[in-house]
Amino acid sequence: MSHVKPLKLAEAPDGSKPLLKAIEEKFGKSLNLFNTLAYQPDVLGGVTQINDGIRNDLPDKYRELAYYNASQINGCDYCSHYHRQAAKKTGYNDQQLDSMDASDADLFDDRERAVLRYSAQLTETAHVDVAVVSQLKEFLDDRQIVTLAATVGLANLTNRMNHGLDIELP
Repeated sequence: MSHVKPLKLAEAPDGSKPLLKAIEEKFGKSLNLFNTLAYQPDVLGGVTQINDGIRNDLPDKYRELAYYNASQINGCDYCSHYHRQAAKKTGYNDQQLDSMDASDADLFDDRERAVLRYSAQLTETAHVDVAVVSQLKEFLDDRQIVTLAATVGLANLTNRMNHGLDIELP
């Protein structure tokens, strides 16, 4: 059971209501993570602003691969549930998503393996090898690398919020 009950739109503070309405329009439903963060409108706003920002310039397939990989490493069932679905929409299959093995050239191309290594290293150690960044720079520009770092950072943030608040899937 969640440590904090997710708020319904009518129960949310005034500062959170427009954000929750926008989330429902974007995703077609209310999500417990956002409804729980609604207790604190500034936190909800910050998370949604970063979430919107990471969708601007990084190809969807790399964003979802990185987010799902970080969520898998952290054992966040909540984020893994939603980002597995999103990763499948970008073209990944169950075999790839069950594996997430950055060394498997049969399942992932060189670019995907670089994204997997980057998200794993940043999640596990908070450091990334220069060689991995060099691989990313072969196909991502600096702006996209910033977005990739923000994606992995947001995944780790939401993973920890989910664990810290014991947020449940609906």
